[in-house]
Amino acid sequence: MPPKKKRHHDTTSEKIPSGLSSRDFLNYYRANPAAFRLGDEPRESGAPTAPAKKKKGRGDVGSQPGDRGKTAGLRIIGGRFKALRLEYGGDHRVRPMKDRIRESVFNLMGTYAPGRHVIDLFAGTGALAFEALSRGAESATLIEIHFPSARVIRQNIALLAEKDPEIAERIDLTITDVFFWGKELAEHNRAKERGESVSTAHLRHPLPSDRPWLVFCSPPYDFYVSRRNDMLDLLTELRAAAPSDSVFVIEADRRFDFGLLGVPIPEKKRRSYPPAEIGIFMTGPRTPNESESL
Repeated sequence: MPPKKKRHHDTTSEKIPSGLSSRDFLNYYRANPAAFRLGDEPRESGAPTAPAKKKKGRGDVGSQPGDRGKTAGLRIIGGRFKALRLEYGGDHRVRPMKDRIRESVFNLMGTYAPGRHVIDLFAGTGALAFEALSRGAESATLIEIHFPSARVIRQNIALLAEKDPEIAERIDLTITDVFFWGKELAEHNRAKERGESVSTAHLRHPLPSDRPWLVFCSPPYDFYVSRRNDMLDLLTELRAAAPSDSVFVIEADRRFDFGLLGVPIPEKKRRSYPPAEIGIFMTGPRTPNESESL
């Protein structure tokens, strides 16, 4: 009987030292590219590669799920990192927003990226957060639970750091379940409602309160069905904690009723790019200029 094949697991977190400065991070990336390389299950040299089996029954989980090559043409559309190609491993669990849709979304937002803190709830490749940073966002929190995807994000941070060595210090990659992260935020909100003197410092990954946020919510579409209550609770807690004038960009599909969000979304801030449905709204009091109102 042939020996059992060992299960391969992602060891990126073990390979990459923690606590590196942006310059040390960049030097480590240049000296150790293998630590950032996408890995498949190890096999003997020359051994044939079995074709990947297509998983069934995943439903409407994304715009184009499936293997689309290592980079799949993913690039930053505008700003100071314009035309920078990002890594994407083609994993069927990751659904990067298409370039043309991402460009349309940022055109729809207008000038609301500069100076904000980006929160990318289901980061995947990090393309949405990196696009916002390219267009002037101040800092970013990227949340991703899938270790191979987190490794891709690290690769992409290193690509940005090639252009701007200080960028890595302004990006917080949080590898955790986004719904658990949302419950931590809910505890903070409840304490604030009780009149307790609180800050986000008790959170494992605190969020800034001195500038508005730009929140991207682009999960697997099926979450709006299978985890609808969790999704609505997460967005409700974020709205409650968000500084005034924060902007939320929600991507779903036709199965989601945007009315469940409990906030008015102007008709001009709703767009359909089948199967993607986009809704954008702003929190807090504001008297915007007519030309830039959400």
